[in-house]
Amino acid sequence: MQYYTKQELQGAGRYTGKCRIGNWNEDMELDEVRLKDYIAKKEQGTLKMDKFQKRMNVALNKVELSKIVADDEYVHFGDVFQLQNLPSASVLAVDVESKDPRSGENACAVTSSFITESCARNTFMLKKFNPPKTAYLNPTYDDKVLHYGQKVKLMANPMCVGAELSSAPETPLFLKSYAISTTHFSKFSRFQEVVLSPNDSYDAVWQVLTPDPAKRLVSEGVPVMAGAPILLQHCATAQNLSVEGHSVMNDFGKELEVCSHNTVTMGNVTCMEGMQSGKPVTMMTKAPKDGNLWVFVGGEKVATC
Repeated sequence: MQYYTKQELQGAGRYTGKCRIGNWNEDMELDEVRLKDYIAKKEQGTLKMDKFQKRMNVALNKVELSKIVADDEYVHFGDVFQLQNLPSASVLAVDVESKDPRSGENACAVTSSFITESCARNTFMLKKFNPPKTAYLNPTYDDKVLHYGQKVKLMANPMCVGAELSSAPETPLFLKSYAISTTHFSKFSRFQEVVLSPNDSYDAVWQVLTPDPAKRLVSEGVPVMAGAPILLQHCATAQNLSVEGHSVMNDFGKELEVCSHNTVTMGNVTCMEGMQSGKPVTMMTKAPKDGNLWVFVGGEKVATC
């Protein structure tokens, strides 16, 4: 019976134990190389498991929701808050490591997570939108309170990329949406795609509206209370931030897809409700469904006065 391979028999008279490749010591030497490579990566913290653990530690780092201006029930610019979808009871969350592989996109994924404990990946802050001087119809407010009808930008918590909350990030990440095209659409619902991107443009501007279309005119300029249902309408496309119920699996578990889409009630129902109150059909606007409804979840502690 032959106990040696052809390679071992042919190299028996030519190679010695000092040769590392081409003889019976090859497997042993390769195992030593792999072990040394593993030890070096472990000391440097570059193993895949170490990278994953660091990613989870940064993304799930606990954050305390706080109020930055005053101890009241309103939403302020600078507050650390969560954006919760009402029907699904999930909160808006980001995954900065799930990036768009296409060149030039520079965007990462946005989902709605069932993990409602406040952490770096599911907390946001507001930034004012400064309209150009020629936009006379855009209302502006000098205070730090959020108002209905005001245009804002939703900025991700800097802690989601490992930065300090108190420091202004060099490249802030904004919630953005694009018009439906052959290259931009949500994966499951096929509606408008919603991402997080450092590219600051008008695609990152949202308007805070009340869900009742009949009260939008009279509510313009009224301060927004934390916990009150709102709509976040994308200013560039007039589509509402929405959760349609499509499940997404990622490294954080089962979450829901976020898109921009006006999910409205049936026209006949809206018309009959309006006719009962004496409102003309021409003045009626379809009311949004629950998938478009969000609330600001703020903290109870005042960070600075």
